[in-house]
Amino acid sequence: MSTIEKAMERLGRKPETGAGPPRADRPGRAPAPPPEPGRDATPVSRTARPLQIDFRRLRDRGIYPPDAMQPGLRDQYRRIKRPLLANATGRKGLSVDRGNLIMITSAIPGEGKTFTSLNLALSIAQDPDYSVTLVDGDVARANASGLLGVRDALGLLDLLADESLAAVDAVLPTSVESLSLLPAGRPHSLSEELLSSGRMERVVSSLADRNRHHIILFDSPPLLASPAALTLSSNVGQIVVVVKAGSTLRHQVVEAVDQLDPSKAINMVLNQTMGGIGGDEYGDYYHAYGETSER
Repeated sequence: MSTIEKAMERLGRKPETGAGPPRADRPGRAPAPPPEPGRDATPVSRTARPLQIDFRRLRDRGIYPPDAMQPGLRDQYRRIKRPLLANATGRKGLSVDRGNLIMITSAIPGEGKTFTSLNLALSIAQDPDYSVTLVDGDVARANASGLLGVRDALGLLDLLADESLAAVDAVLPTSVESLSLLPAGRPHSLSEELLSSGRMERVVSSLADRNRHHIILFDSPPLLASPAALTLSSNVGQIVVVVKAGSTLRHQVVEAVDQLDPSKAINMVLNQTMGGIGGDEYGDYYHAYGETSER
């Protein structure tokens, strides 16, 4: 049985309170630089007014939970983020190459990856030791940008299309301390080519400074719906695959995960295991690990 199949087997079990161990760097790689304390973030625009996060609007759209559900959801995301952050910062002497670059994806559309991206970003921003930039990498749909009220603003595609622009021109501060946003950007006829260009790697490198306590979180297209997702995955160290309970077919998940570089830290989140209140989005969450699932 493959490690992916073993991880899939675990998806039917109850959530565990323990987190999987962080992955070590691959043999032959130089040790990662020591973690740098503090919450220094990717440079953000100093002239733009902070983007106001409208939690009421997010709640109305089924993205942010009602007050009664917030404690439970907060605890779920604490369990999800802890091993990701440990991999990013090298806690206990172990780390993942480019571990502070994390991609959130799914096999197919409609599994809750943008819900997961937004709530994970908010959870990380609440941690006093970390800051986070949410990147809307699903440029065709730009759901994260739209949910946060950003339309026709400079963003990722603009940085890729115009080399005279820098990250500081497009990354927006928000009303949530330690959370910034890089929107999808204005539509471009060559978006797929731009996302797979050498410029993409340079843009990602400019976002990810050497401070591993600054997390770059990419809301990615689904793996089976867009080649851009696989391209983006080559630029990150950790990948979170969101799976919708009772909906996504097993072979779709296996096919999606099989496309990924097995040397990456590949994680799974089972979404909507209990149906949830207030719409399709709410439910229990569980994270299982591909190669690190054997404990």
